[in-house]
Amino acid sequence: MKPPALLLALLPVLLLGGCGGGAPPDPGPPTDRRLEQANQAGTRALTLSQPVEAVKQYKLALTRAYERDDAAAIGDVGYNLAVAQLQAGAAEDALSTARETRAELERRRTPVHAELVLVQAAASYRAGRADEALALCQEVMSLNPAPEAATRAWFIRGAVLADRGDASGLAQAIAAIPASTRSDSEGDRLELMGRAGLLSGGAEPALQYFERAADQRRLALDYRGMARALSFAGEASLKLGRTADATVFYLRAGRSALLQGDAVSGKRLLDRADQLARDGGVPGVRAEIERIRKETPPPVPRA
Repeated sequence: MKPPALLLALLPVLLLGGCGGGAPPDPGPPTDRRLEQANQAGTRALTLSQPVEAVKQYKLALTRAYERDDAAAIGDVGYNLAVAQLQAGAAEDALSTARETRAELERRRTPVHAELVLVQAAASYRAGRADEALALCQEVMSLNPAPEAATRAWFIRGAVLADRGDASGLAQAIAAIPASTRSDSEGDRLELMGRAGLLSGGAEPALQYFERAADQRRLALDYRGMARALSFAGEASLKLGRTADATVFYLRAGRSALLQGDAVSGKRLLDRADQLARDGGVPGVRAEIERIRKETPPPVPRA
């Protein structure tokens, strides 16, 4: 897994001595190595799919940023920490971090960047605060965000409206996300199109959209999103009366979620697959579920 596309890593200042004659270049102010190293360690941990370790390292970096009273570092590292907490499945922690970081910046009359508001919106949605998520998505749009941030805000808005059965609002969100060669953006668009299909009764095209969305999430190394798309594919299959297919989709989604450390979602999806396999007599699925449950290590405690 690579770090999230919007991750604002603090890059080290590389000072190379001059070669030959002439005066050496001005090295500029010294770099805070403790802050820099902790922040970079957090980013490396996310690259290695170790969000819990990333949370630990970003917390060290954020403490150092407060120690040096550095508004820019507080904003950047606070954002990084919230992203890592979301990756670790700690939505409430991520929401708290984003709020605290914003409050600190606002006390200093320092501009709040759109990406920080976006991660707050994502955390709000994950934490079940749909109205707050919608308001924050609107705020992101008002901050003249980069195209990637705008697309993600529209995706979160579309997901909330799909949950509420708002087909017209969902259609507006889909229209705002253009087809893209970026796997993450295309995954967003396809997933919302699948959800629109479920709302309109078009389960067959919805299933195809969800399968394509899962492929795009996989390419983007967004395995949480991939598992979600697979679970929606299971829902679409059930609406089509394809119980055996639905069972396998839920199995795949639950196995991936469990291996990611998302014990709650993983258990729920595997339980669904187990029930469908029991009712439909799908061969081999229940044995595979039992194997997964025995062999999957318990989740690592959150930092």
